[in-house]
Amino acid sequence: MTRLFIAEIKPAADDSCMDTIRHHFSDELVNRLTKSPGTGHWLKRVTSRLMLVKIFKELGLDTTLLRELHYNPHGKLVMDKGILNISISYSNSIVACVVSENKIGVDIEDVSAPPTSKTMTLLEKWTGRKVKDQMDFFMLWTQIESIAKLYDDKGLADIFYGNLLSEKHYTRQYLLNHNYLVSMSALTCLDTVDQIKTLTI
Repeated sequence: MTRLFIAEIKPAADDSCMDTIRHHFSDELVNRLTKSPGTGHWLKRVTSRLMLVKIFKELGLDTTLLRELHYNPHGKLVMDKGILNISISYSNSIVACVVSENKIGVDIEDVSAPPTSKTMTLLEKWTGRKVKDQMDFFMLWTQIESIAKLYDDKGLADIFYGNLLSEKHYTRQYLLNHNYLVSMSALTCLDTVDQIKTLTI
């Protein structure tokens, strides 16, 4: 089971939002949320936490499992019981959240603004791959980001300076509203995603 959900970041959050989060998540996650660097970052995290509550309910999953979520030493959100894997990504006003029985990583990027030629050159240098155009850049970049998020103990440096990119991964990519590219990567072939579900939070 692999399900991808998209939502717009809430423009504001009231006390009831925080009450819901306190009810479903551990003190660690709540404390980390309150220490977010700025209102924008805080609203992103509030939205993604509320998304998780809604996703678990929609999929008929036990919401008490959300209390098992915590940040590992590498700063990644994990659930040690191994029942589900969760990956979250933000871009501008959009949150992407994927829930899967398999290890999985997700990245979302706004593809409407072209990357600089310097950025494209650096990506070519780091990956050893030729970047043909703007969309090719974002397809490669979001794939790299989603692969990095797939691992609990690795980051972009492991891809650029290690051999992680040459290992076998399965990636699916979706273009949303002609503006956002979503990449999901896994170590095993991804089961069919029935649909990309848009949530109202």
